[in-house]
Amino acid sequence: MEISQIKAKLTLKEVLSHYGLKPDKHLRLNCPFHDDKTPSLQVYYKTHTCYCFSSNCPTHGKSMDVIDFILHKEARGGQPITKHQAIEKAKSMIGGINGATAARDLTRSAVLTKMFTYFKNGVHNSGPAKEYLERRHLDYTKIEVGYNSGQFHHGSRRDKYLIESCVKVGLLLDKGQTSRTGGKAYSVFGKFGVVFALKNQTGQIVSLYFRSTVATDGRSRHFYLQGRSGLYPGYPSAATRRLILTETIIDAATLLQQEAITKDFEVLSLYGTNGLTEEHLAAIKRLKDLQEIVFFFDGDEAGQAAAEKYRAILSEALPAGQAGKPGVKLSQVLTPEGEDVNSLLDGHSPEILTSLLENRQPLKAQESALIFSLKLAAR
Repeated sequence: MEISQIKAKLTLKEVLSHYGLKPDKHLRLNCPFHDDKTPSLQVYYKTHTCYCFSSNCPTHGKSMDVIDFILHKEARGGQPITKHQAIEKAKSMIGGINGATAARDLTRSAVLTKMFTYFKNGVHNSGPAKEYLERRHLDYTKIEVGYNSGQFHHGSRRDKYLIESCVKVGLLLDKGQTSRTGGKAYSVFGKFGVVFALKNQTGQIVSLYFRSTVATDGRSRHFYLQGRSGLYPGYPSAATRRLILTETIIDAATLLQQEAITKDFEVLSLYGTNGLTEEHLAAIKRLKDLQEIVFFFDGDEAGQAAAEKYRAILSEALPAGQAGKPGVKLSQVLTPEGEDVNSLLDGHSPEILTSLLENRQPLKAQESALIFSLKLAAR
C-alpha cells in the first residue's frame, strides 16, 4: 500500500481515537508531545493534519499528517520510531479489527496489531479495567495497555476470517464445544485481562501478555500468548547508554510512566526470575553505546538470586572494555524487603523510585548476597 493510499484511507480522527485523544469543540487538545497545560495542538479534519503552536514542542512547528503523528506518538524515551515503522503502524489502524483486508490474509503480527488496537480501545469503556489499572498505579493515557472483555468475536463482530485468525494465533481456543444457538463456541484466551504488547526488533507486535483483573485464591494470574516472542516494551533504542531490567512487565510499565527516569534510562522487562531469554541477550548485546545495566528486582531472596545469576550471565556475554575503556557497569537497586517496583507506589510518591535508583549500588561477584544480608540485618 502506497503512502498516498494510506492517507486516503486513514483519517486523523481515527488516529486520535486510537490513542484515546479527543479534541474540544474548537478542535484543540493538549499536545501529547510535550508538557502542555493549555491546548496548543490544533486539529484540521478537512486536511487530516494538525499543528502545535507551542515553541516547546519537539515537532518544531511543523504540520503533521497521520503518519507524522504516529511517528511522534510512538516515540519511546525521546527516540522516534522510523518512518517505515510509522507506516506499518498506520496500515494496521486502517479499518480496525474488521478492516478491508481479509483477516485470512494477515500475518500473525498484523492480526495481533489489529487485536491490540481493539483491546486498547476497550480500556476506555471498561470500569473493571480502569479500576484495576488505577489500583496498580498504571495510567492508560501514558502507556500502551488494553483490556480483553472476551466479546471481540460476538454479535456484529462475529466475522469468519477474524475468528479463524484468532484461533490460529491462540486468542480463541476451539475446545469442541457448542453454543446455546447451536454454533461453535470458543474459549477466550486471557479473558478479563489487561493486555500488553511484546514487540520484535522492527517494532512489530509479535505476542501479547495478559494480566487477569479477576483474582483467584487472592492471586492475580498472568498469561503469555502461545509462541511467545518479542520484548516489552520493545527492543531498546540503539543509542541506549543506561538500561534498567525489571522482573515483570507490570514493573516495567510502572517505570515507563516516570519521565524523570525515562529521560535517562531505557527500560526492559524480563519474564520473571528465570526469564532472561536469548532474545533479551541478543537485544542487549547489540547496544554498542551501552554503559550500564541496572537490576531493579524484587526485594526478596528470589530477586536477589536472579540478580546474581544474571550478573554472571551478562558479565560473560558482554564485551570487556577495550583500549583503556571500562566495560559495561552492572548495578543493583536496593529494593526494600518484600516490595517490588509497582508495590513501592502503595503509600509513596513516584519520587521513591527515582531516589532508590539514584542510590543504586555496583553489583560484583559475591557482593549481591552480602548486600541482601546487610539489608536483613538492618531491619
